[in-house]
Formats: sequence, structure tokens, C-alpha cells
Amino acid sequence: MLKNNEGFTLIELMLSLVVLLIIVVAFFNLYISVVHSSIVASREAEALTLATNQMEYYQTVPYQNLAIQNGPIVANSYLPASVNKTINGHTYIIKTEIVYVDDAYNGCGSYPSLQLEEEYCRNYPPPQGAPNPGDAEDYKDIRVVVTDSSNLILAKLDTQIAPPVSGVINNSGNIIVKVIDNNGNPIVGATVHVVNSSVSPSVNATETTDQNGIAVFYGMPPDRKFDYTVSASYSGYSSLSTIASFGNLVPVYSNQDLLQQNSDYVTLTLKPMGQYSLLINTTNVSGTPIGSATVAIKGGYKEYTSSTNYDYYYNSQVSPNVSPVTNSSGYVGLQNLVPGNYYFCGTNGNKGCSVGGTNYYLAAAVAYSGNNSFYPVVVPTFLSSTYTGPYFPYQGNDYLQEVRLILTSNPAFPRIDTLTPSTVSETSSTLSDFSFNITGTNLPCGNSASSCQTQISFIQNTNTFKAQCTGTGNGTNLNCQVNLTGVITGNTELQIQTQGYTFKLPAAPLLGGIIVS
Repeated sequence: MLKNNEGFTLIELMLSLVVLLIIVVAFFNLYISVVHSSIVASREAEALTLATNQMEYYQTVPYQNLAIQNGPIVANSYLPASVNKTINGHTYIIKTEIVYVDDAYNGCGSYPSLQLEEEYCRNYPPPQGAPNPGDAEDYKDIRVVVTDSSNLILAKLDTQIAPPVSGVINNSGNIIVKVIDNNGNPIVGATVHVVNSSVSPSVNATETTDQNGIAVFYGMPPDRKFDYTVSASYSGYSSLSTIASFGNLVPVYSNQDLLQQNSDYVTLTLKPMGQYSLLINTTNVSGTPIGSATVAIKGGYKEYTSSTNYDYYYNSQVSPNVSPVTNSSGYVGLQNLVPGNYYFCGTNGNKGCSVGGTNYYLAAAVAYSGNNSFYPVVVPTFLSSTYTGPYFPYQGNDYLQEVRLILTSNPAFPRIDTLTPSTVSETSSTLSDFSFNITGTNLPCGNSASSCQTQISFIQNTNTFKAQCTGTGNGTNLNCQVNLTGVITGNTELQIQTQGYTFKLPAAPLLGGIIVS
């Protein structure tokens, strides 16, 4: 008689192995976690020791020398912003920040507004009887942060160090910088740089803007000559620097002077900027591409407040010449232009563009997108999260704007600068008597429509709309009226006929006439 042999089946054995494997893996992971935690704890202890030693070292440094290289405090000598230490084969990076603190205990410093005083004077409001305004550099705030090579924070210490004689009024002043975008919103984390080599000690200070878009530079040496240059930058935005006055010209963003125990307030506007800004193509008046054309261009931030001076930061008519040159097909792409208005070929388009040493005149600059025909050509602001186009592809990149520069070597050929207004609604009540103005060169016209030597027309499909114009006699300004009844949504083509010349401006996809919405 056979007995049943009891034991594990193959399935039971496999299940047991799986359970055992899960338990082993869990214990292994726990072991790894414990070992990792032990390593991290050991490195944190080493980092804390390094931070503590660094703080003790700063206690021995003379108060006037407690300043970081390129930091916001001015001194005769500077401490490094970061140092590396290696312990047991591990590299630690010790980073230091030192800033002045304005504390309300002895009164607040001089601020341009109560809101700023409340924001930046610590422990506001000042106690009763405290001087106001007082010294804004009451003590120094020191922060030491220790990280590993992967930038993991292992230790952080903060302390305050008071001057040897607390409350002594010094001869310095403050510079308060606000950085905003083109909509007036504060830019957080922008880098602000303040430089002045004419004072002693010289100033080369850097700070980042806070949640209000503000960076404060305390303890700056006084200067009466407007030698403080302030600049700001932020990733993905245009950069901007203040400039000095020039003769009678007043800068839009001016260098700063600074009186002792006073504050200067500077606002800098940065604009969201795309890398691939402007695509230029050059043709003759018949539309044939012109290669190897040197193109003068200016635009971006206007330098001076004068309404008659048109100098701009991006100006390729400066020395050394940085004018772009088109390729054999008449194209060239420009990168990192400050968003805004741009102009070409010098003043009134009569110089600055050339081919092989021959001067060419700008008959017209016609944009491919925007809300206006001809000047100015607008490079749009760019935020990748909100920008919807259009784009203009060239050599594998998408440009934000394209412009056709129509050039002529004939100084007598008609040229157009502006058409105002250049837009009209299809349902506008003024279609039957639409008034507009044209500025340019070689557009002769007297003070009566019957004697005007320049004929202006707009062409759309098979329809031609002829305008009646008057001028001032010098060929630079036309005041016109046209009956646009029957025009439809889309672009029109401007045609100029004068002194035996016919100049047709290209329409869609270009904006070579009135834009009908």
C-alpha cells in the first residue's frame, strides 16, 4: 500500500521564493537608506563645522572689510563670494552673502516713498523719538551656505554684526533700483549691477531683485557728477544700462549722482525678448533680390528724451561698424534685438545702406506683420508661454518679424517713410472719405489736389481706389483722402505715380498699403 508523500508543489515553491525575494529587497533598500542617511548626516556635520568656522573667521575681520567681491557693499578690499574645501575626499562649497540692514531702532534711512520705507526698514515703525531719516547702514547681515558639488544645501547659518560704534552717521547714500517688465510688473530675480570708478573706494556692486523687483545698495560713496552706471539683466529679457548725458541731451535712463544721507531711485524696464528677432530681405524696386547689401539699422531703447534726436542703443552706424550684410539671396537674420521700433538706412533712408561701395536709398521698409505699414518696423516682445506668432522661418529658425527693404540707387525715385493711419475697419463709417497722411521723399505736390504731381492709389484685387492729395511743395508730406467703398478685409497695395515713376508696394503677405480689418 502506497502512502501520500507530502511536500511543496512547484507553484508553492515559486511563491515562497518571490515572498523571500521581496523581503530581501525591502531589507536591502532599508540598509541602503540607512547607509545614505548616515553619509548625509556625516556630510551635514562636516558642512556645519565649515559654516561655523567661516562665521568665526568673519568675527575677526574688520567691520569695514566685511564685503563680498561684486556684492552690494563697497569696501577697499573684498572677501571671496565662495571658497571650496575638501574633507575626506568630499568637496564642499562655502558661499557667503553680506548685506547692510536698515533697522528702525535708530530711525529709517531716506526712501522715496513711505511704502518702500515700511518694506525695507527692518522692525518698522521707528520707536518714538528716533531720528528720521537716520543712517540706513545700521549693521551687516551675514549668511553662510555650504553645499556639495551638486548644489545640495548641507548647512546654513545667519548672523548680524554691528559696527564698532553703533549709530554713527556716515557720509554715504543709497541707490534703490526697481526692475519692471514692459507691462509695469516687477521682475523677481533680475541681476542689478552698480558701477562707479570715479569715487573712492570704487564701486562694482551686484544684487538681485526681491519679490517687489527691487534691489537696494546701501553705503554707496557720494558722487555729484552722475558717474553711477546702473544696469539690469534677466534671462529671456532685454538688458538695459543707464548712460551719461551728452551735451544738452537728457538720457531716458540716466546715470545717477548721489548725495550723502540720501537715496536715489532708478526704474529700469526690461522687455521679454526672443533670440531670433528680425529677418531682413533686400530687393530692388521691381522685387528682385539684392545680395551683399550692407544695412544700417537702429532701434530698441531710445537713448535721449529729445524729440529731434533718434539715437538708439542698437545702432550699426557707430564705430566699429556692425552693420549686417545680406547673403546672395538678399537675406540676413538678426538675433537678440530689444523689442520695439526699428529704422533702416540712416536718417530718412538716404544713407547707410550700400552694395559694393555704392550708396542705396531706402524706397520703403515693408513689414510682414504688425499693425502699421512702413516705419517704424516693430520687433515684438516674446514670451514663449503666451506668444502665438506669426513666425518667419529662415535657416531652421523661427524669426519674430520680417521686413523687406526696397532699395534704389536712383536719388530721384519716390520714397515712402510712413502711412498714417494704416488700418481701417471694413465697416467704418469713414470709408467713403478716408483721410490719411504720407511722409517720404520725392513726392511733389502743391496745396491743391488738381495741381498735385503725385498720384496715390490703393489696389485690392481688381479694384483701384484713387486718392486726392495736397502737399507742402517740398515733396515730403502728403495729406490725402480716398473713397474706399467696396474694400474688403485684407491688405491693399499702395501705388505711387510721380515724375514718370510708378512704385507699387507689395501687399499680402506684406503690409504694403492700408490694412483692412
